[in-house]
Amino acid sequence: MASAAVLAEHGVRVSVLAARVESGAPIPGVSLFESRQLFDTSASPDVRLGDAMSSDPTVIHAHQFNDPEVVEFMQLSAPVVLSAHGYTACTSGVHYFRPGQECTRPHGLGCVPNVALRGCAHTRHVRSWPATYKRTSRAVEALKRADLAVSYSSAVDRHLSVNGVTRRRMIPLFTTMVPTSGSGHSTRRRVVFAGRIIAPKGVGILIRAARTVDAEFVICGDGLGWAPMRRLAQRLGVAERMSFTGWLSAEELARELAEASVVAMPSLWPEPFGLVGIEALAAGRPVVASFTGGVGDWLEDGVNGLCVRPGDPPALARALNELLADPTRQQAMGAAGKRMVAERFSAQHHLTALMDAYRSARAKWEDNGGGKSAGVAQLAPAAHVS
Repeated sequence: MASAAVLAEHGVRVSVLAARVESGAPIPGVSLFESRQLFDTSASPDVRLGDAMSSDPTVIHAHQFNDPEVVEFMQLSAPVVLSAHGYTACTSGVHYFRPGQECTRPHGLGCVPNVALRGCAHTRHVRSWPATYKRTSRAVEALKRADLAVSYSSAVDRHLSVNGVTRRRMIPLFTTMVPTSGSGHSTRRRVVFAGRIIAPKGVGILIRAARTVDAEFVICGDGLGWAPMRRLAQRLGVAERMSFTGWLSAEELARELAEASVVAMPSLWPEPFGLVGIEALAAGRPVVASFTGGVGDWLEDGVNGLCVRPGDPPALARALNELLADPTRQQAMGAAGKRMVAERFSAQHHLTALMDAYRSARAKWEDNGGGKSAGVAQLAPAAHVS
């Protein structure tokens, strides 16, 4: 909804389609449509889309809604832009074999032996994989059929390119969290992690690194790994320095990031982008992160943070200790990061690139025989909107 709000603020007529609309403050200029059958693949495309097409869109922008038949149906009315927020063409979704070893294969039959022999599923529960493989194949087909595919990092753009998606654009993300300022950084030693507590996010690596880092650790987030990570902290003798906050509101998380000495992103998987990173930098705090995936789009080693090898607790500990021992360097790196975010990841940059992408998609669609005229609009199918 953040992108829709930015479009509406600049006079774009926006319609948002969701499977469920929950109560919440309306966004000026944004019309909401609800279709409980949006993800019902047994229903026809017109039933799934419901009344949303009555908004007469000039461009239809679908987010993680990768159904080739529905894409083809929508293209009868307007050009279709599909966003890939992650590794859409990867059956496992996590896109790596071992920490630091990203998958460079296109989706295809070669994925089957990789699941069986190289364990790229990162799970022993593979009974659902035939269905997941089929859905991924359809997602690739949808991306290729779309008038334009949009990604938000160089990592996902490479992923789409390898999978033969030729009509692509990269759009810069922007911080949706209102940054705040912290205090006491000259005397505090606090490391903050924010994200889902699941294996690919590397919280276990951070807890192991904590054994040789004299600091307090704040783990913000929830997920399947919450209880196991608390037990790991207890077993390794660092639990008294490890605070697990659970899920936080945007305002609460903004405060935790601002109060951090260092924000840690110890990811094992190649982060598609790592939005928490630019949110931390926007708050003027440096980041120590695994150098993998889209992290290199915003983290410059030695300038606004430090890069470490994924899955390496000693390397992570060394980087954290280096910054925790130097509050002056923390401040300088945070200031550099704040400038970089303002220059490259603003709402205005996002809007300019997005509108240019829409114009490109419409030109391609018209060249292929489309030509319906209407007011500018965006239709963005989503799981739910509140």
